[in-house]
Amino acid sequence: MNLKKINIFKEEYKARFEEIHLQEIYKWKAFKCFQDNWDINSSEFVSMLEKSLDKTANLLVSGNYWPKLMLLETAETNADEVQELFHQLVDEEMDLSERILNFRKTMKNISAINFPDKNVYQDDRAILVYLCLIYPETYFLYKYTMFRDFVEMVDHSYKPKAGKIENIGQYLNMCDMIRNELEEDQELLKLHKNRINEDCYYDNNHTLLTQDFIYAVTNHFLQTPIADQAKKIPQSFSFPKSVLITEENIIVTNKKSDFKPRIVDWAGQQKQKHKDGASGEAYVIRYETDRLKKLGFEGKVVHTSVEAGDGTGYDIESLNEDGNVIFIEVKTTKGKCSTPLYITQKELERSIQEKENYYLYRLFNYDKENDTYKIGIINGDLTKYCQKPDNYQASVNVNKMDKITK
Repeated sequence: MNLKKINIFKEEYKARFEEIHLQEIYKWKAFKCFQDNWDINSSEFVSMLEKSLDKTANLLVSGNYWPKLMLLETAETNADEVQELFHQLVDEEMDLSERILNFRKTMKNISAINFPDKNVYQDDRAILVYLCLIYPETYFLYKYTMFRDFVEMVDHSYKPKAGKIENIGQYLNMCDMIRNELEEDQELLKLHKNRINEDCYYDNNHTLLTQDFIYAVTNHFLQTPIADQAKKIPQSFSFPKSVLITEENIIVTNKKSDFKPRIVDWAGQQKQKHKDGASGEAYVIRYETDRLKKLGFEGKVVHTSVEAGDGTGYDIESLNEDGNVIFIEVKTTKGKCSTPLYITQKELERSIQEKENYYLYRLFNYDKENDTYKIGIINGDLTKYCQKPDNYQASVNVNKMDKITK
């Protein structure tokens, strides 16, 4: 993304904050109403659902778009099935794409029986509204056209295509990065906090604030002088030359535990690591897109960790000069290259399996002014760099425990 464009829009958002707030505050009120009334296990599920969605307004009704109406009508005729469908939707152990596709398909099947001539309207936009209302600190309100217009206005590398489930993961990932930028602006956070009263839900993780900003850019700023100003900022990025890191350049340490007590902000550390990781992966997506374009392989970069999820042992699929698939794991620190990095078991196993087609991109020395990193590249099996596991896994033998406790 082009951070200079985002900063221009952010300043405009603050300047017009009160005007936008008056039009959009209903979202925070809708979330408060939902959180006050939602009970997925309610024996009066239909009436509970109707009460919970009472203030959703434009989120679920606009023009010829009627997901709330069709959801309630379907719940009236098939309460148990719809209640169970929500249980499946909120199951965070299931893949997000699978949950969305399942909700979409099941609602369509129920509607085909009870309302054969009606559009059920349970699309990705509506389903993300339900997830946001239930998990307001986790998800971001979604609309395809909003996403499509925003990526164009800020030079995001991913270009959404209508109807593609991959759009959701890419959108949520983009929102994470936008949120990171917004949270660095204390003036904006103060404006946001001061507008929330007892009738509103306060989004501690700034999920609603982030979507509100994205919506403002695409809805309030699209045909304005500020959008014209942003267009004049160059889209091109200059990438520093990458350097191949060889074995003799790497120091492997086997640090002993010192058992000294420390108070550590683990949540803060994880949040920063996640932030740096997302920033680094987005940068490598741009870097690889640019590299492949020069090789004539345009459109072949896949952000695997976003589109398929974590656990594959790498973050990005790309191509080498011969057109063969390569697997890239991204490790990012904003500071020096010598900062220790951690390799998971799955990353190690994938590097052994893929060998010469596996690459670890080491990003370091972030230049915020130009939004660039320096890149060091390690190619091949990572075994020689992994002397000691970062953590261990243990499990309890349930059968034996049952015998002991009986």
